[in-house]
Amino acid sequence: MSSVTAEYLETIYNVTMEGDEVIAARLAQKFNVSAPNVATILGRMEQQGLIRRDERKAITLTNEGQARAEAALRRHRLSERFLLEVLGLDWITAHEEAHHLEHGITPEIETQMDVVLDHPSTCPHGNPIPGGVPDAADYLRGQQAFRLAEAGDGQSLVVVCVSEVVEDETALLRYVGQKGMRPGARLMVREREPGGALTVDVGERTVAVGADLAHKVWVRAAGATSV
Repeated sequence: MSSVTAEYLETIYNVTMEGDEVIAARLAQKFNVSAPNVATILGRMEQQGLIRRDERKAITLTNEGQARAEAALRRHRLSERFLLEVLGLDWITAHEEAHHLEHGITPEIETQMDVVLDHPSTCPHGNPIPGGVPDAADYLRGQQAFRLAEAGDGQSLVVVCVSEVVEDETALLRYVGQKGMRPGARLMVREREPGGALTVDVGERTVAVGADLAHKVWVRAAGATSV
């Protein structure tokens, strides 16, 4: 499987996991390529039996496509954990280097990484590692997670994960880290602006969170339990 196909499968999987519809225009925006370029790649993936498109051109993964997406995401997210926890890289560098490392991982190395890391359930950014949780595709629902943008004022929250459905993941991770909004951090929305921007208490800090960032951070109520 080519690296391009793997990236498309992972993106379709992640968008679907977050409960949104996948269309070609969104993929063109994500990868910063032309519509004809996306159409060519999707056509090839459809011929390979990895995706299907309905009458509205909405894209979903076939069983084979989902299996391949989860295999690729498992290697990537285990690589991130390994680079962070074993090699001591920061979470941004670990994410960037994992893109290179994941393509060279054999099943034997993957198994040993999982053992060394004590079978982690999520990557450093809180997203599920397929095989490390009961149902990675349904992870957010199982965590009773919702976007920070949808949180109520004064609600006590815990960060679940940072979305991977973004155009510039490095910039997002850097910004989230600066705000202290990593997975496990406790938050409370103090104030909401008309345009969707928030003022949020993060531990002992009070930070401004733009509407775009609030849409990309997934949280759960502090007292919520997994289902």
